[in-house]
Amino acid sequence: MGDLTRIQWTRYRSSGPEVGTPDPERWAPLGFPAPPPDRPWIFGVVVASANGVVAWRRRDARDDPVREILGGEPRLDRIADRRLMRYLRTIGDAGIGAQTVREQPTLILSPQEPGDERAPELYAFRVARGLSHHPRNVIYSLYGRVPSQHPMLTTPGLSTIILTTPAGRSELTRRGIREPAVIVEALLEPEGLERAHARLRAEHGVRYLACEGGQTLFAALRAARLLDEMFVTTTDVVVDRAAHESVLTTFDFVAEGATLVAEGRLEPGGVYTFKRWRFGAARR
Repeated sequence: MGDLTRIQWTRYRSSGPEVGTPDPERWAPLGFPAPPPDRPWIFGVVVASANGVVAWRRRDARDDPVREILGGEPRLDRIADRRLMRYLRTIGDAGIGAQTVREQPTLILSPQEPGDERAPELYAFRVARGLSHHPRNVIYSLYGRVPSQHPMLTTPGLSTIILTTPAGRSELTRRGIREPAVIVEALLEPEGLERAHARLRAEHGVRYLACEGGQTLFAALRAARLLDEMFVTTTDVVVDRAAHESVLTTFDFVAEGATLVAEGRLEPGGVYTFKRWRFGAARR
């Protein structure tokens, strides 16, 4: 019997040429199309409850939506979800919103986070395909409120690019953040987001971007028609929405006109579902 955390995928549509796998016992190879000529191919990565909840306003540092949605205990489904996210970080570079950066003071977007099981094969898989050891970490920050000593900014060998607004640029300067590359555009406008991602491609060569949210960022990218697809892990946890404030839910993918490209689960006995939804053609 193979690794019990290997997701068994059923594919309904072609997802593009396979990029391969660092270990066929643990990861099925996934495929991606060539990116658009003028921007990265952007794929979201998110975990949602059984009733679609992805986040809420935290009461304190211990009130962690993702941890609650995942179900708490370290079961095989949870390990599979973590391994899928780490695999997706080998495809290209990785992005996240500044609020998540502030809420997770030890986070780096890399195939092996602090405290993870060792994963040298994931880094070797990146390097063998001509990529850097670490994915470049792209931070979306409207107002520049990025902690100056966060490991995304201080980890040796990790390159960070901050997408921000003119006001955010001023705040970054005030905080003494000068080392990362900075792209300044009107990010609150769809056209500004589009220009920022065109610059990511033209100035930094970003071809594939695994965007890990949050939902507000996903919605902005979707409104700008920049979000190409989503990898959605749905757990068996039902969140009591009345117990939380400012609850956010994932997209209604059918209503959005998205196509279910593939879905998977652990066999036997998996309770999470792993789905890959692809949106229609983006604006040119």
